[in-house]
Amino acid sequence: MTWLRLAILFLAAAAMSFGGSFLSLAWKRRRKSDPETLRLQSMLPGYDCALCGFPDCPSYARAIDKAGADPALCSPGGSRLESRLRSQLSEREGESRGQALRAVVRCGGREGLADRAYSYDGRRDCRSAADKYGGPKACKDGCLGFGSCAAACPIGAIQLVSGIAIVKPTACTGCGLCVEACPKGLITLVPREGLWYVACSSRRESRLKEADCRAACTACGECSDRSNRFEFILGVGLARENSESTGGNWAAIATHCPSGAIALAGAEKKRPSPFRKKER
Repeated sequence: MTWLRLAILFLAAAAMSFGGSFLSLAWKRRRKSDPETLRLQSMLPGYDCALCGFPDCPSYARAIDKAGADPALCSPGGSRLESRLRSQLSEREGESRGQALRAVVRCGGREGLADRAYSYDGRRDCRSAADKYGGPKACKDGCLGFGSCAAACPIGAIQLVSGIAIVKPTACTGCGLCVEACPKGLITLVPREGLWYVACSSRRESRLKEADCRAACTACGECSDRSNRFEFILGVGLARENSESTGGNWAAIATHCPSGAIALAGAEKKRPSPFRKKER
């Protein structure tokens, strides 16, 4: 009877294997049958080159549809494909990926402009530095400059320049991973077509900010006073660019910022504006 038991075991194993394969195939077919995924997949070039970080185009389409993947990762498709994917995603209610965004680091306190409270010789990581009295910079809202955001960026769009993080505007896809990596909350996503922004996040009293950093926004109102098209808006202790403003002379307004806190995307802040107000 041994042979009979072996035959029964063999048939049971074969049935289980067939059943598993059948269920796996059925699940794959069910996933592929999602009309929205198929619509996104039909826009992709179909090269299955894996340059997007996914094994093939169907996997990337599923990730865009179901997992919130960045629609700007397909190198062969380029900006035209990205625009088509974002247009499709924009039809979804509450979908932020429908708009092309990029990241900016709201700090201009590079070396020579921002004072230090103490010498830091600990782990070269922003979160670790922030846990020690808020970090070595005198301004506790400033960029720590250890590159946690650069390490989080999957495409190398962030570099460290003179002690602060700088985002390359032409490379950034606005995926938002750097936003989560910054312990100070200095990185925000802005519309990609906007070039000028306020590189400061501190809302402390103006004289305290000026004492710690020569590049801080002091909320003097110079930019908002010159904003004929509401390019900049003055809030509580801080100015902000108005992303909904169209036209306007952004560059001219930026040159009149007393501390040079209005930055051009991707540019290193060199020095305060020559229009900086004299100390009283």
